[in-house]
Amino acid sequence: MNAAHIGCRLFLAVSIAVLSAAAAGQAQPAKQEFKPEVGQEGKDVIWVPTPQELVDKMLDMAKVTPKDYVIDLGSGDGRTVIAAARRRAKALGIEYNPHMVELSKRNAAKEGVSDRATFMRADLFETDFSQAQVITMFLLPDINLKLRPKLLNLKPGTRVVSNWFTMGEWQADETANVKNGCAS
Repeated sequence: MNAAHIGCRLFLAVSIAVLSAAAAGQAQPAKQEFKPEVGQEGKDVIWVPTPQELVDKMLDMAKVTPKDYVIDLGSGDGRTVIAAARRRAKALGIEYNPHMVELSKRNAAKEGVSDRATFMRADLFETDFSQAQVITMFLLPDINLKLRPKLLNLKPGTRVVSNWFTMGEWQADETANVKNGCAS
């Protein structure tokens, strides 16, 4: 048998399998579960996951308690919201990418914190986050600056923790370095 015959036979076998599945009325295979990739494009930023050690340090710096309502701006895969919920705080992740929102919901369910960790697909600039006691974010400096008017309207005492990037000329009350990054 030559290579041309082998190629035709494989094509014919695939065609028969597809026709057989269609004829039997079987459903198509389930879609593969979404898996984010570091550096994937987002609306305003690329996705880069925050190491858990840094998430924990950010929440420590914000002094998150069970009485707090934490909102993570650009929540990605949900790890900051989930960590806040593990501390018994109520937490909301605001994320533009609908696949990331669904992934976050699955992650919260796996961690058993869905009752305290919620996620919504929304634009940071069009969302009201004025009820938060704590705001966390890992956004680029230009996005931080665009958010400043909204941050200035937060209630006095609201704690804002930014991973890595500053808020322009605003000086941080506290900064910290951890093995995998820094927060202020």
